Amino acid sequence: MREELVCPSCGLAGRYADRIPCFTGSGHCSGEPNERMLQANRLAEKIGWLAAVERVVPQQAGLICDSSRADFQYLWDLPPDSSILSVGDDWGAIATALGANFSHVTAVEPALERARFIDIRARAAGAPVEVICADLLRLPLAPRQFDAVALNGCLEWSSLAARGVPIEIQLRLLRSVRDLLKPSGFACLSIGNLLGWGRTGGGRFGVGFTRSLSGYRKLFHKAGYGAVRSFHPWDGGDHPSCLLPLDHPGALAHYVEFKDFARSGWRGRIKRLALHAAARTGLWSQLAPEFIFLAENG
Repeated sequence: MREELVCPSCGLAGRYADRIPCFTGSGHCSGEPNERMLQANRLAEKIGWLAAVERVVPQQAGLICDSSRADFQYLWDLPPDSSILSVGDDWGAIATALGANFSHVTAVEPALERARFIDIRARAAGAPVEVICADLLRLPLAPRQFDAVALNGCLEWSSLAARGVPIEIQLRLLRSVRDLLKPSGFACLSIGNLLGWGRTGGGRFGVGFTRSLSGYRKLFHKAGYGAVRSFHPWDGGDHPSCLLPLDHPGALAHYVEFKDFARSGWRGRIKRLALHAAARTGLWSQLAPEFIFLAENG
């Protein structure tokens, strides 16, 4: 296997770290090794990735192992031979789940040890996932090759990946992703709402780089995207099995009727009335705690 790598599109230099193409830093796999991930990888090679997770991070095993984190893919209506990019997937639940349904999946992860774990996990599942270690803001990939790009909760964290004005860094990521999309492609983003009910910019999105619905729409427009569809993942962005279309108040009102809030007593009845009002007035779309967006290539 060749040691030196050069991206033919951008000229970024890299090298192989074992079997992982690594483009972080200036062709080096920089950063301090994560002892927890090193331990997880050693165990994964010996006893399997699932047993490694249960031994090293048992408190996170439910989330790490949950393939339903990629259920947003069922909105896509793409054929099985589509090319999919998953950016910043951590432990690989999303990339591996995408690999179960699509024949060409690329996963980009900036932390080398996590990239190794994703590779181990995907190979164990027999999923067609190519794993690359690269900085989120310098993706060594050819343009116009992907039908969809999934960014699960990484747009807000991209502001920590480089120095500068957060909105400019986010625009840089969105534009680089758009360059990778086919003309008919789209980006799928899961992210928190700065104005969401029950939130004050906190939770897993508490770094202060989230925006409102209108703020995200302006960001997509400025980055060159076309039509944007917005959804509320009812059970949270990590469990997107129930996605409510925020552009259709009637569908939101129907969901309120479908949900059985009566079991919660008077609190449930109040919640039902409040949600009905939010659906009718458009407040639901403004105050949903988290969003999933489908942003079409402009």
